[in-house]
Amino acid sequence: MNYVLGIDVGTTGSKAMVLDLKGNIIGKGYREYKLNEPKPNWVEVGAKFLLDITFEAVKEAVENSKLDPKEIKAASFSVNRSSFCLMDKDMNVIDDKMYIWLDSRAESIMKEMNEKISPERRNEITGMPGYNIFAAAKYYWVKKNEPQNYAKTKYFSTVESYILWGFGSDKFTVELSDGTVTGLMDVKTLDWSKEMAEKLDLDLSKFPPLCKSGEVVGTIKAEIAAKTGLAVGTKIVAGSGDQQLAAMGAGVVKDGAVSLTIGTFGLLAIGLAKPDFAALKGLMIPSTPIPGVFEVEGPQVSGATCYRWIRDILCECEIEEGKEKDIDPYILMSEKYIQKSVPGSNGVVFYSALFGSGYPTWDTDATGLFLGLRNTHTKADIVRSVMEGITLEARHILESVLKAGVVMEDIITVTGGASKSKEWCQILADIMGRKIRTLNVPDASVLGAAGLAAIGAGLYENIDEVVSEMIHFGDIYEPIAKNVDTYNKTFEVYRGAYYALKEKDIFKKLAALRP
Repeated sequence: MNYVLGIDVGTTGSKAMVLDLKGNIIGKGYREYKLNEPKPNWVEVGAKFLLDITFEAVKEAVENSKLDPKEIKAASFSVNRSSFCLMDKDMNVIDDKMYIWLDSRAESIMKEMNEKISPERRNEITGMPGYNIFAAAKYYWVKKNEPQNYAKTKYFSTVESYILWGFGSDKFTVELSDGTVTGLMDVKTLDWSKEMAEKLDLDLSKFPPLCKSGEVVGTIKAEIAAKTGLAVGTKIVAGSGDQQLAAMGAGVVKDGAVSLTIGTFGLLAIGLAKPDFAALKGLMIPSTPIPGVFEVEGPQVSGATCYRWIRDILCECEIEEGKEKDIDPYILMSEKYIQKSVPGSNGVVFYSALFGSGYPTWDTDATGLFLGLRNTHTKADIVRSVMEGITLEARHILESVLKAGVVMEDIITVTGGASKSKEWCQILADIMGRKIRTLNVPDASVLGAAGLAAIGAGLYENIDEVVSEMIHFGDIYEPIAKNVDTYNKTFEVYRGAYYALKEKDIFKKLAALRP
């Protein structure tokens, strides 16, 4: 039989799954990791560490599948986007570090960058907002602040470019749909933007040649076979960005189809074949794996990182219990806390901006907040409020996207960690006021990558066929009227708190208090 491997190199973990051609999981592996923050607002991870930990996740998935590795015909990749490293002339990573998309160090040069080319013009050319987390801003930061590294740089490398090279790609290349999220590509030509490079005085020769999703770029050699358990000769297939593949894995391949990812990076994605780039200000509009077809994205910068944070600081007992009993600590948190509180968390509201906010506010200074705390509140209320706060931010994005004139279907397919929790899915339905649909394989980005691997291996002809054969929907959650009413009131507080504090410059004043 024939199988494929989907690999997701995420922001805080690498995941690999062996799947059959009907989208059933045969084997999986996962490695979680922490990011480095050497200075305030700087977020990095070791490049070699990232590659090695991805090898480990793949080897675990291959071994768990109990298949003859020769039956796994191809592997493809989903990657966190707008993160990058610098490759020198010997194809080694300068300083062995990845600049992660969460990093906002480029805020220091945004004024100068905006004078060279306005955010509005950048948005129109690239489909990306003129914000400091996008790679283009950090390319400029590197040129200004690390000129010695800029001079040594042969290539600015996306995560996928580096991982493909590490797995044995025959050429160093950037997959174009992933490349659109760097903020340096022209969405009309689907090539590196000469105007952007000229305005920012960036050398275009430092940006690698492009390839397409589903393109075979190499095969596994003996050295990598030993590290991954894959067979020599397994096809290496160019993938795409994690959110494009999460949308693909959720069946978002037509106008108006909508998915919501609640993961480290939260994202509302709507299929839109012919977007008006100039009109949709502040939204991300990258290419999908189908060249020339785009998706409108409303990003949530902090996302479910907030829930992982509350796990790590308040739920250490559940982490230990989970290790002892081989149970996901999030399941224990749900039983002990989410189910023990009520919709609205008894009046506790969490503003979910531990890494700042994304669309529509795009505010680096925004922070996480707990509002409404009283001495009567419990740990259950606090933990549940974080889950609700992440979802309230997703509603803020939804309402803003609708206000921008984007038309979407009524049902939202949810992907990512939240989709594995019945409690969270019901909260999503109640807060969004819409039907929520899950997937049989909630790790949609991995499923999307596996689908591209199948195309590269010649097992499926195109993405429509992959969606038809490999993607299967699960449960549907309907909004509960009384909960919708509670959350409408909660949302008023959530949204109002941000704008009230912003008006008084409180977030900037809070930032000044941090060391």
